[in-house]
Amino acid sequence: MRIIIIFLFFSSNILAQDANSLFEQASLSYEQKDYAQALIHYNKIQDLGLYSSDLYYNIGNCYYKLKQNAEAVLYYEKALKLKPSDEDALFNLKLVQLQLVDKLAEVPQVFYQKWADSIKNKLTIDQWAKFGLIFLFLFCSLFIIFLFIKTYSLKKKFFTVSMFSLFLAIFSLSLAYYSNKTLIVEAVLMQANAYIKSAPSNQSEDLFILHEGTKVQVIEIFNDWTKIKLSDGMIGWLENKAIEKI
Repeated sequence: MRIIIIFLFFSSNILAQDANSLFEQASLSYEQKDYAQALIHYNKIQDLGLYSSDLYYNIGNCYYKLKQNAEAVLYYEKALKLKPSDEDALFNLKLVQLQLVDKLAEVPQVFYQKWADSIKNKLTIDQWAKFGLIFLFLFCSLFIIFLFIKTYSLKKKFFTVSMFSLFLAIFSLSLAYYSNKTLIVEAVLMQANAYIKSAPSNQSEDLFILHEGTKVQVIEIFNDWTKIKLSDGMIGWLENKAIEKI
């Protein structure tokens, strides 16, 4: 067992060194405006099984500089999935979206849903859940101390803080649950254009056409076809190979 642990320790160190070396090479290539080479280094980091919002953001920047808008949208969206509050990724994503052919309207949300979504998007599901568990543990610890304290003033303080911790725990866990419940699978259209069908068949009626970089919501997958929904509420089918999930 000890040999395995030592092997895993050194393997993780070697992996980290390789990733850092590749990241430095990618950064150097990017500074020299060799975006294709930088992209090769960043993709090698992905091949190591490593990922982060910063890595996806940098890959998105490379694709943006190479004028590959669909790929840029995909990786900015991936970065935001891991770090929803990343202002740089949000800004760059909007820049790319200005260059897309399809400008889709969004179905307006009711005010309370919009407010709830704006709060939940501050953190990921895992982060909200972790904060909830931390506050719950803090509540339990403080409440146990409260039960054994004899001094009235201290007892009052510990009770107040423990109740506040309980409130934060419930709030965080509720947001984690809401985020999970409202979680949707999204994808980006990677082809130059694609006809959206009325049914999962090439012989079905063409409803409309979409162009590269458009983000869609995945509703259902049937054989080689995916049923999608757009931000404006339009629904249709397209082939699986035309999109890539975020």
